[in-house]
Amino acid sequence: MPQVRRVGYLLVALFVAAIVFSKVWSPPAPVPFVGIASAQVPLTVGHFVSSGDYKMDPSVMQALSTADVISRNYSNGASKLDFVLIGGTDRGALHDPRSCLVGAGWSLENDHTEALPGTNVDVRSCHAVGAPGMPSFDILYLYVVNGHVINQPTQIRLSMLVSALLGRRNTPVYFLRFMAQDATQDTVDPASHALLQSFSAAMWNTVSRRLAAG
Repeated sequence: MPQVRRVGYLLVALFVAAIVFSKVWSPPAPVPFVGIASAQVPLTVGHFVSSGDYKMDPSVMQALSTADVISRNYSNGASKLDFVLIGGTDRGALHDPRSCLVGAGWSLENDHTEALPGTNVDVRSCHAVGAPGMPSFDILYLYVVNGHVINQPTQIRLSMLVSALLGRRNTPVYFLRFMAQDATQDTVDPASHALLQSFSAAMWNTVSRRLAAG
């Protein structure tokens, strides 16, 4: 019986402490999110040039209704690359390319992380193989959460959950995706992949400071 009383007293003490803590501690007011503007993303990156933003599929835009989206094609005359930058503060701004690709009929191969040359970050890399008659794509992507680089969707959800519990509901979240269509359906050309890496590194070095600032 004394042991039961001690446990009861401990639970009461913890409950009172939680009430006192909630009264005394109040998180700072969140800083309003201001995403990166399209004009802040260069139209020329190395030898690649873009003619400007294109409109994504309406169903994608509906799923990302609370996000800022920049989507462009870049070309150096011989090769064309696709770039997407999504910014926001909640799960409506999250975009997991694996779910979208698999749901649309692609299978993902060689899903791994790799270093982005000339930077101090690792990106997620995968090969999206299309069914017969569909193109295949070489894809690199990463997330930036509150200024920190994350290359796995599970980590970004955990970071946002922690932010929500701590009262930081306006935590800035960015998703960057770089993509090139394969010349052949089943393989990624090493030279093409190196070109995609080089472009991605140059774009990252251009916009990373702005993303880190939130």
